[in-house]
Amino acid sequence: MLDYSEILTDHFLNPRNRGTLEGANALGEAGAVRSGNAFRLTLKIEAGRIAAAMFQSTGGGPEVAAGSALTELVIGKPLAEARKIDADAIEAALGGLPAEDRSAAEVAAEGLVAALKDYAQPPAFRAAQGIRVAQPLGVAPIKPALPSKTGAPRLSADEERARVEAVLDEMRPRFRADGGDVAFHDILGPRVRVHLKGSCSGCQLAGLTLGGLQKRLAEELGRPVFVVPAPSR
Repeated sequence: MLDYSEILTDHFLNPRNRGTLEGANALGEAGAVRSGNAFRLTLKIEAGRIAAAMFQSTGGGPEVAAGSALTELVIGKPLAEARKIDADAIEAALGGLPAEDRSAAEVAAEGLVAALKDYAQPPAFRAAQGIRVAQPLGVAPIKPALPSKTGAPRLSADEERARVEAVLDEMRPRFRADGGDVAFHDILGPRVRVHLKGSCSGCQLAGLTLGGLQKRLAEELGRPVFVVPAPSR
């Protein structure tokens, strides 16, 4: 089981500035729904300074935490300073990231670069586009599911894996009835990664599948969890 810093865990459980930003005039996207780390950053820039920022992510704990930390880093910054914020700065703001989750900071930083590049378009081009309005991410962001009961003894890594597999077996008839299936990949801290197959991999169905599975696993494991698609190979 990976250990995350208290700062990262707080950003994961209590994400700042998550959602859509009305009146945004800069939009940047990075990652991909297929790999489970689609990221979108919207900014409101006024008088050469970032007045507001909000993010969306289909990723798990580290990705959500990175987006949350990034918005806190950029709000109030002049554009010149915002351009200097990179993956290292985001990782430092989170109190560090395991090597396996370094990509969370990298994707968030790529989203910032894309948003600032979007804002830098020629004035005539920007005027023609107007206010930045984006379509919802393919897999709607979901909050971490919390256990209905607390105080249960902490499970070992092997016990958690066994319980995840048992829940998948329990829910498999439902997945297959809809023409899909879900297979366990691994557990990384609060994030449970799974492979979506068949119709379960479709954008709309994926959100429903992950949301229902996430709630059930939180109850079974007795701790907050995110369920996200494992990276495709």
